[in-house]
Amino acid sequence: MRHGERIDFTFGTWIPYCFDEFNMYHRKDLNMPKSLPNRQNCPDGWQSDSPLTNIGIHQAFLTGEALRDANVKVHHVFCSPSYRCVQTCSSVLKGMNLLDKMEINIEPGFFEWLAWYPEKLPNWLTTSELKDAQFNINGNYKPVFQESSLEDSLKETAEEFYTRNFNVLNEILKNTTGNVLIVAHAATLDTCTRQLIGEPPRSAYELGKIIHKIPYCSIVNIEQTEALKCEINSSNKSNWTLIEPICPSVTHNKNIRFDWNVLLTK
Repeated sequence: MRHGERIDFTFGTWIPYCFDEFNMYHRKDLNMPKSLPNRQNCPDGWQSDSPLTNIGIHQAFLTGEALRDANVKVHHVFCSPSYRCVQTCSSVLKGMNLLDKMEINIEPGFFEWLAWYPEKLPNWLTTSELKDAQFNINGNYKPVFQESSLEDSLKETAEEFYTRNFNVLNEILKNTTGNVLIVAHAATLDTCTRQLIGEPPRSAYELGKIIHKIPYCSIVNIEQTEALKCEINSSNKSNWTLIEPICPSVTHNKNIRFDWNVLLTK
């Protein structure tokens, strides 16, 4: 699943207008959150680790409600370390009435393509900071792909990106049973499933085209065939199938910012 609507893509340059000289946050639009959690390197840390808008949080909640109404059962939850993904994941679980029952496993291996971060990784909120912000995080989870390994892979190719996501997912599937929910980025819907269904990684150009067709809170379902219920390995990866999503998507129109001064024009 992709995360919900993010502040930076909605408002553009927002940090200079929303933080005062004391680094205190003040929202400038009703689609911005009333408050933001404490984090190291504030406000600069938000520059590459954007929060969701209020619409984004609602998108995720609606998706969770739809999954609950469809009687979807979730047994394990994994999430990219990006704050927008953690917010999305938490709101989905809230919509499913699982917020207090399911811990979120933060998996750095599900972060998006490192080629978009050529200088350094974002400074994500720590587990302690997320817990202080009342997110239900599994503090005992051991990531498949460590953050330090990401730091060593900033020149990652598109093929390496696909392989990273696929390998992380494959390792998770080997060590879990039941239904797994993964909340991450637009590309995740393709990078986590492409090789699992037996297709090769896309080129950087092809990846760039497809991610623009994956809107906020998009969900993809991938199902294991009966023949592979007892064993998961790369040689059998084609025994997985993409199926129609269980719930509909969230579609809405853009709403531009209102300037009341327009009514003063002659």
